[in-house]
Amino acid sequence: MAFEVKNIVFDLGGVLIDWRPCEYLLESFPEEVAKVLEKEIFKHEDWKLMDRGVLPENKLWEKKKRELSGFREYVERLEREVPELLRPIEENVKLLPVLKKSFKLYALSNYGRIYFEMVRKKYDFFELFDGMVISSHVGYLKPEKEIYLELIRRYKIVPEESLFIDDTPENVKTAREIGFRAVRLEKPSKLKEILVRELKIEL
Repeated sequence: MAFEVKNIVFDLGGVLIDWRPCEYLLESFPEEVAKVLEKEIFKHEDWKLMDRGVLPENKLWEKKKRELSGFREYVERLEREVPELLRPIEENVKLLPVLKKSFKLYALSNYGRIYFEMVRKKYDFFELFDGMVISSHVGYLKPEKEIYLELIRRYKIVPEESLFIDDTPENVKTAREIGFRAVRLEKPSKLKEILVRELKIEL
C-alpha cells in the first residue's frame, strides 16, 4: 500500500543551515591546530552533551579553554566565529514557502539550546514550520529512536506519510526503521532534486 506524503521532516545542519565546521577549521587554522580542534571540540563527546542540552554552550567553551590551554587563542577565536558559521543555505530555504502550500513542514535536529535560539530569532524561515523537535529541548539525540518518537507523538504525524531528509546516514537509517520515507542528502545542492523525485512535484 502506497502512502501519500503529507509531511516533510527536515534536519537543519547540512540541509537548511550551512554547517561545515571541519572545512572551516582547515580553511582558517594551521593544519595541526585544525586537527586538534576537530577532535577535541566538534568530534568530542562534549559537543554531543551540548546538543543533548546537558552542557550549555558557554560552559562548553570554558571547559575547552581550560583543557586546551596551549590552544587557548584558537579556541577563543572559534568561540567567537562558530555563530557566524550558522547561516541558511539560501537555495534550500527558499523552497520552504512553496512546499508549505502542499505539505506540513517539520524540523528534527540535533542542536545546542543557545545556538538554536540564536538562529531561530535571526532567520524568519522558522515560522514556516508546523512543528520542531530540537535535541537540547528534549534530551535525546538523533539517531536515538526516542527523538523521532517525540516528533511523532507531539505532532501526531504518521511516519509512512512523512518524507525525512537528513545528511547523516545513521539518522536516515533509524528514520527508515521507524517507518519514515527517509533520504540522505549528500550535498545541500541536491535538495531540490530529491524533493522533485520523491514527491513527484515541480519546484
